[in-house]
Amino acid sequence: MSSDATSSSDQIDPRIDESAPEDAGATGQVVENVESTAASLAAEGVARGTLGDVANSLGISSAVALRALRGSDEIKPQMAARVREAAERLNFPIEELSEETEHRGVVAILVNTMRNTWISDLVRSIRIELTATGRTAVVVPTRRRVPEYPVAADTDAIENLVHLGVDGFLMVSDLADMDSVLEATGNRPLIGIGCSREFVGRFDTVRIDDEVGQGLLVDHLVGLGHREIAHVGGVGAAVARERADAFRAAMARHGLSDVARVEPGDFTEQVGQTAGSMLLRGSRVPTAVTCANDVTAVGVLSAAREAGFDVPEELAVAGYGNTSLASSGVAQLTSVDPNSDRLGALAAQFLVERVSGHEGPTRDVAVAPSIVVRRSTSAGPRPETTRRKRISVE
Repeated sequence: MSSDATSSSDQIDPRIDESAPEDAGATGQVVENVESTAASLAAEGVARGTLGDVANSLGISSAVALRALRGSDEIKPQMAARVREAAERLNFPIEELSEETEHRGVVAILVNTMRNTWISDLVRSIRIELTATGRTAVVVPTRRRVPEYPVAADTDAIENLVHLGVDGFLMVSDLADMDSVLEATGNRPLIGIGCSREFVGRFDTVRIDDEVGQGLLVDHLVGLGHREIAHVGGVGAAVARERADAFRAAMARHGLSDVARVEPGDFTEQVGQTAGSMLLRGSRVPTAVTCANDVTAVGVLSAAREAGFDVPEELAVAGYGNTSLASSGVAQLTSVDPNSDRLGALAAQFLVERVSGHEGPTRDVAVAPSIVVRRSTSAGPRPETTRRKRISVE
């Protein structure tokens, strides 16, 4: 069983601990939280809540919620009753819970690369949700380079997983050559996480609402007084193009289409640094830059340092993904938090339902992200008269 779901450090929130005196106000707040969660699920078009939804609505960890639903002796009766009531209200599939010692199958998480720190956040939430049904997950890199193609999916690895008897697949972001990938998965269900809109309808998808995410960044920067805002991204994957389009739409909403600039870049630090250098060496230098992900933003920060631009005084920089890179003491990068816990848990639930025989139409959920503001965007643009003049390089 995954230690993510059973850490001994998990504690019951004292607000709903049975040892505390009964408080009608606290009880009312718990009911309100559960009802609010149910309303949010209905708004997303999701029929069943996840283990995380049950836990969050009560202010406890997923591990405590799971132990309560399994009838563990260490959970007091009043707590267990509240967890079960919340689970029933949120339509969590209690009947699919396994005993702690059961192991019914393995799920494969297909990724392009292991270098993306966002993946670790997703994997943790996926494993917590799968633990409830006695399943575990393995992470499998699928990117293979061959002479004939710049990038190709390792379909041999996927076929071998099918032969080994995996229950199904969770795909993080878009994989190369999806037709071949789907053929390799055979009759096993596949769920897309954080993938592009172009796969909606082909299989169940749980996506980041990038229109909301880029909108949050642009709204934040415009609120600080920035107008000349650029975006680094738009190439290398359909998701990158969609985020660039979302940036343009957000700028248009503020009447800034004429100054919205997209500098081509993918999801790598090296390309981010090159794109940042191009933005900062021209005759028209932006005062703020949003990026396709946090790794790209780190590249832009490097370009700013090399060009002698102070961040955020002369250049505000924002990332996407809210990874450990963004929160590091060196970067202190404003970033969009994609709500990885929600993405991973919901995708895991969809897969368990498909494995259990659900044959309904394909589902698509766009999870709303939030913005985490840090030092990299803590200042508005300098007045024109105090900006340093940059010499355009031929």
